[in-house]
Amino acid sequence: MFSLAILLFVRERTGSFLVAGLAVGAFTLVGAIVSPVQGAAVDRLGQPRVLLPSAIAQGALLVTLVLILRRGAPAVAIVALAALAGAVLPPISGCIRALWADVAPDAEALEAAYALDAITQEVIYTLGPLLVGSVAILFSPAASVLLCAVITVAGTVFFASSTLSRGWQGGLHKRSRGGALASPGMRTLLGSAVFGGMVVGAAEVGLPALAVHVGSRGSAGVLLALFSLGSMLGGLIYATRNWRLSIGSRYTVILLGVEISVAPLIAVHSLPAGLLFSAIAGLGVAPMLSCQFSLVGALAPMGTTTEAFTWHRAATVGGIAGGSALGGALVDAAGVSAAFALGCTGAALAAVLAVLGRRRIELTLPEPPQSAMGRIGPGVPAERRA
Repeated sequence: MFSLAILLFVRERTGSFLVAGLAVGAFTLVGAIVSPVQGAAVDRLGQPRVLLPSAIAQGALLVTLVLILRRGAPAVAIVALAALAGAVLPPISGCIRALWADVAPDAEALEAAYALDAITQEVIYTLGPLLVGSVAILFSPAASVLLCAVITVAGTVFFASSTLSRGWQGGLHKRSRGGALASPGMRTLLGSAVFGGMVVGAAEVGLPALAVHVGSRGSAGVLLALFSLGSMLGGLIYATRNWRLSIGSRYTVILLGVEISVAPLIAVHSLPAGLLFSAIAGLGVAPMLSCQFSLVGALAPMGTTTEAFTWHRAATVGGIAGGSALGGALVDAAGVSAAFALGCTGAALAAVLAVLGRRRIELTLPEPPQSAMGRIGPGVPAERRA
């Protein structure tokens, strides 16, 4: 929602896609960079103490952005304010994933929760832009930015006031030096997550480019929606299966599946084929994210669970941004199929990292703690729990 709302509003007030793109890029990039710092603060201080000030600050900054744009602020001020708003994005997603271990009664339910989380991401990515676009058309782009501010503050207050969030305690264990990145397995996984994000970023550029290539520019949204629907279907299938493979081996297999599912798009040159294979291409995305969530929870050193999940978000966002930028350049230079080839390459590189680091990430998740409430992450080996 943020990216589209800021893009539409800044473009309307300045008449420049360059300034609008810089504002969105600053918001996203700075948010990704700062999120691990926020996650570490949550692990030390607890969730409400970080979430509530962040939400209030971001709401105020978004309102300020609307006001200064209405008064004709210079581009530098617009981009700087967008960057500040991104820096205080409340780390809700990391906080939620840190809580799943306290909600799930056993390891099987925990994996299902992570799969549900991954599926929910696709719902957000589908409905969020639709809501922003509708508000911008019915009211104004400024109203869509203000809507984002209202949702941020109201949603964060609602979540941070819940019993689970208030009961999650930070600072119960001494953090390892280096925080979440002290785990070699985490470092390997984050590298793999960057390449996994490239798959999504390449598809987000490649599918609209394919729509233009086949002479049906208006079908770009349909292709992207089918990609998301394929991901949701894949997530549902993944969540309902009883897997015998360990989580690390399963992750490698799923990454290879992502590569295979995206590959047919390289040869697509018609709209009917694009509609079919865009849905197929998305099948592995939610399972990939679900496996990554499980591995982050398992690999995070004691006392760094939220920080670990925010590092994962930063890696994924970075991969998506890189995939979009490089995919766009490849489309201009070599045609639409090059973007999908990039997606396949990203999945392959992610799988290679997973294989090379299999000793670091090859884990069988034990039963999650029954009443951890922020004390340890899910899947922490017994010797570390002791």
